Amino acid sequence: MKIAPDKRERLTDAAAVLIHRQGFAHTTLADIALASNVALGSVYYYFKTKDEVAKSILARRQAEISHAIGQIDLLADPRQRLEALVGIWVHDRDIDARYGCPIGSLCYELAKGRGPLSSEASAPFRTMLAWSEKQFRLLGKTKQKASSLALHLVASLQGISLIANALGDPDTILTEAKYLTDWLRAV
Repeated sequence: MKIAPDKRERLTDAAAVLIHRQGFAHTTLADIALASNVALGSVYYYFKTKDEVAKSILARRQAEISHAIGQIDLLADPRQRLEALVGIWVHDRDIDARYGCPIGSLCYELAKGRGPLSSEASAPFRTMLAWSEKQFRLLGKTKQKASSLALHLVASLQGISLIANALGDPDTILTEAKYLTDWLRAV
């Protein structure tokens, strides 16, 4: 019997949206089944536990980051690439202000209790940090300085998503993006 990948994708799609909007702890498999128009019993065919759903979403978020970085890497200059990373937050500012960063929110919630998913939850951040550090190294920074600058950049982007969400104000992301762009040009 062939597994219908579209059902698994529908379940992952629905779970990603629901968990982003209401959090991992407040989303049930029944919620996911209903939102994806899949019978609850069928959900267990694709995902035995809610943790497996989270792993599927994390894999998707990791793929999204890798794809975005791949597109940004087409730019010739590392400074432009770093500015393009900031541009992602500008583009997504409305959704971030409403629900928080889809990556940051999920990773934070899964890592919070240092449970079995916490190491997997850190993978998207590790990818962003490593990529950002590489860009700063290409700008001539030492490994230690590049690591610090990368941490500052990623922390600033995640922090502004949190603040924009808390205030319900996407314009705070525009303000921080302008600051970060000016900072990147001076680094």
